[in-house]
Amino acid sequence: MGRFDGVMILTDMDGTLLDSQSRLSPENRDAILQFIAQGGRFSVATGRVKRAMEYFLPNLPLNAPAVLFNGSTVYDFQRGKTVWEKRLDHGPALAFAQDIMGRFPWVGVEVFLAEDEYVAQNNDRTRRHFQFVRLELKEKNILEIPQPWVKFNLTGQAEQMGELADYCQNRYGRQYFMQFSTSDFYEVMAAGANKGAGALAACRACGLSPNHLYTLGDGYNDKELMECAKMCFAPENAAEPIRRLAHRILPDNDHHTLAAAVQALEELYPEQ
Repeated sequence: MGRFDGVMILTDMDGTLLDSQSRLSPENRDAILQFIAQGGRFSVATGRVKRAMEYFLPNLPLNAPAVLFNGSTVYDFQRGKTVWEKRLDHGPALAFAQDIMGRFPWVGVEVFLAEDEYVAQNNDRTRRHFQFVRLELKEKNILEIPQPWVKFNLTGQAEQMGELADYCQNRYGRQYFMQFSTSDFYEVMAAGANKGAGALAACRACGLSPNHLYTLGDGYNDKELMECAKMCFAPENAAEPIRRLAHRILPDNDHHTLAAAVQALEELYPEQ
């Protein structure tokens, strides 16, 4: 038996696993391989969509299902299979998005399907986002965007987004799970979809107990991921609310956060 049999790590990607240039450091990759070699199950919990994740797969070892779309989907890349998902009910979601576009004409609206993505309304923040995740920006009338939708994102200047978020919560808060990923990026998902729910679904898919789940995150959308784990870690660069949730603060994401987490687990699971 390996020292990490029955143990799972799920980590956020941007700001945690990846450095500030969106690279996986050799140190982090070596730590992942070491963890897996000793019986551990490793994967990611990210806001990135499936097609954006595929860019990293040649260099990123995964041996457990990945939590994608900020917890709306759990996908097993090894088997090429979705193991859990929470999609949006199309009619109400379409009406919601149209309402927001009418009330906030400056907002960017990004719509994500399981295997594709479209922009119903564009702005500078959305253009930067699609460049960042290396996806083609395809503008399309919202009425012509195929269904079903997995989630949609609302983007804009940070100083404008508070009013939008308040409106969304007051009008639609009982019907959807909504959260800021960053101050200019607000995500809308089905009720019950979040990184924590996705992490627990990944544990079930592997037959593992959450009592041996360890998570890492840095952003506001990692709250539920941090809360569902036996122990959670945050890098030095994490948002203050996430730092307060963390059981341990690790070096920042430019100094191999994941490698430090594996080292910490070696103290908890000594070799027999």
